[in-house]
Amino acid sequence: MGEIDVVVLETAIFPDQETLANAIEQLQKTHRVWRFNTTQTGNTDRDWDQALLRLLDAGRIIVV
Repeated sequence: MGEIDVVVLETAIFPDQETLANAIEQLQKTHRVWRFNTTQTGNTDRDWDQALLRLLDAGRIIVV
């Protein structure tokens, strides 16, 4: 399998953030990973627009 675009939406819904961070770190070794923290209150409309564009282009979407 070749390199794919992966979007990781960080939502803080899972308690074991350390395990998730390690898994994403491993994923970054073989794929293009873009992360977006949905819990930040400072996200602007432009940030959300960029997230939407990345989601539409992604080969995989992971919610953590």
